[in-house]
Amino acid sequence: MVTTNRETTGFLLSVVFVCLAAGRDVYFGALFQHVHPLAVALTAFTLCTLVFLPIAAVRDRAGLARLGRHAGTVFWINATSAIAWLSFFHALRIAEPALVQVIFFGIGPLSVTWIDRLVPGIETATRGPAERRLHVGLLGALLFAAAVMLLGWSGLGPQPAGRVLAGLALTVGGGVCISISTLLSRVVNDAGVGPATLIAVRFPGAIVLAGALAALSPADVARGLTPRTLAGIAVASLLLIVLPNYVNQIGVALASPLTVRAVLAVGPVLVFGLQLVEGRLPSSSCTLAACVLYAVFAVASAVARRRAIRHRAGGRPRYGSRSLTRSRASGAASGAIDASGPTCSIDA
Repeated sequence: MVTTNRETTGFLLSVVFVCLAAGRDVYFGALFQHVHPLAVALTAFTLCTLVFLPIAAVRDRAGLARLGRHAGTVFWINATSAIAWLSFFHALRIAEPALVQVIFFGIGPLSVTWIDRLVPGIETATRGPAERRLHVGLLGALLFAAAVMLLGWSGLGPQPAGRVLAGLALTVGGGVCISISTLLSRVVNDAGVGPATLIAVRFPGAIVLAGALAALSPADVARGLTPRTLAGIAVASLLLIVLPNYVNQIGVALASPLTVRAVLAVGPVLVFGLQLVEGRLPSSSCTLAACVLYAVFAVASAVARRRAIRHRAGGRPRYGSRSLTRSRASGAASGAIDASGPTCSIDA
């Protein structure tokens, strides 16, 4: 009964996260057309740190002490999170949000198969023939999404080649970075550091990088920022970035990786629907096809991974094992993005 309740709660929290993340991507994709992404990043990540650091200091001093023993890992979590989120924000500015989420989330399971060899404490998973075939299908879905962008079949229509290639590079690079961040975060999480504590120290690097880029940028980062706009960004950041990060990290701690990845897989379709409601971009059947194709292969890959874990465990999932840790990490998308857009998830 307890396991069932945890799974149900985790499922519901994952649904809440996907809905909030979809709203985030559509809202900020439109906002970035007249407000610089670096201004939003500075606001959002400063708020995230200011909200969660006092909570961690009061409620989880032991967790903060554990983080001190993983200073090197925390540094790289900050570095990869900063690159992932800033890349994601800039990609939303120049590409269709639904396609950005497809590639950003989809690159996670593919990149983790070689990234995990570089992360200490993460066991390299063996992929069976079925999983490898499904990953080929997932790669095909991502390539189709990239083709939709390159050929001008997205809701944005034809765009300059340099702009499209920049959007693709930002999305792929950000997706790889959030995968690394997710694996590193899982190592710290397994050491006994709670979600709120990890979020509290996750974004100082993003604040520093965004501030440095803003100072060096030839563009006026503060352009379009009125007190009213800044207040709106602050509220939106709390509701669509800070809150989803926390909800997602709790959800993935409660639900099975299969449940989380299945819910995350419908994210791009939801983003597509919200784009139609918002009305900034016209409907594109090719974008919808890319979203659905990704969802099909993402869910199928999650099911295949679950079966592989059950088979290795003798027909029963080992929920405390490294095998499960590896499986959760390989679904980053997220979380991500965190994946995640990025999910900033511990394990998406």
